[in-house]
Amino acid sequence: MKVSKKTFLKATSVSIVSMIVSISICLLIVPMLGGTPDGPGFWMSLICPLVIAWPASAYQFTQTEKIQRARDELARAHAELDRLHQELTHAHDLLAHKARIDGMTGGLNRDTFLQMFEMACRKDGCAALLLCDADHFKKINDAHGHLAGDEALRGIAAAISRSLRPLDFWGRVGGEEFAIFLDSADEEEAFYIADQIRSAAQEIGLVYEGRSVKTTLSIGVTVFEGPGDALDHYRIADRRLYRAKSGGRNRVVMHDGDEAEAA
Repeated sequence: MKVSKKTFLKATSVSIVSMIVSISICLLIVPMLGGTPDGPGFWMSLICPLVIAWPASAYQFTQTEKIQRARDELARAHAELDRLHQELTHAHDLLAHKARIDGMTGGLNRDTFLQMFEMACRKDGCAALLLCDADHFKKINDAHGHLAGDEALRGIAAAISRSLRPLDFWGRVGGEEFAIFLDSADEEEAFYIADQIRSAAQEIGLVYEGRSVKTTLSIGVTVFEGPGDALDHYRIADRRLYRAKSGGRNRVVMHDGDEAEAA
């Protein structure tokens, strides 16, 4: 049995104490019984504690050390498991976030937006859907390069994000197309927010490699009362987006037959 220095010292201390107690008993009890505390009896009271107490104490202290080491190792293992669990949870949250978010703009990706929009359409109350498309985006890429196009998309995304209220949500649903859900918005509020986004996009003032990059948005809007069919609302907004683009771009269209709403 391998004995540590600490255990050796503790076992030796116990043995010395045991020897002192044994000798004391011998010196006190033997005379009371009429004997003399000398000879083999005295030496036995001296030797027996050393022979018995030291091995027994050393064994006991060694086992205690082993148990303590095992407890320490178990505690370290638990701490490591907790750390790994936290890392796994963080990685899972990060993957879940990435699965929902468009990496370019920070908005919801198409699938996530459509899922949330479909759920929102099941609720009562008025709401609005805005579909926005960056005008002449191919020309931006062709004239300034795709990196400039990426900056333009991020600028538009920032303009959208700044214009929305706490319960609204938005996403990138195509290459240069964005969708916005306005919670509890009537026609007046929907038009105000849509035109605010249009104006903000127009005023981004993007300059790439010393050259000005013009950014404008065409926006189609539908205002509806829930519950309703999400696909129908999306089709209506998409139709009005097409009218906004074919009617001159950089405008908001809210109804199918009223050109006066084009801004």
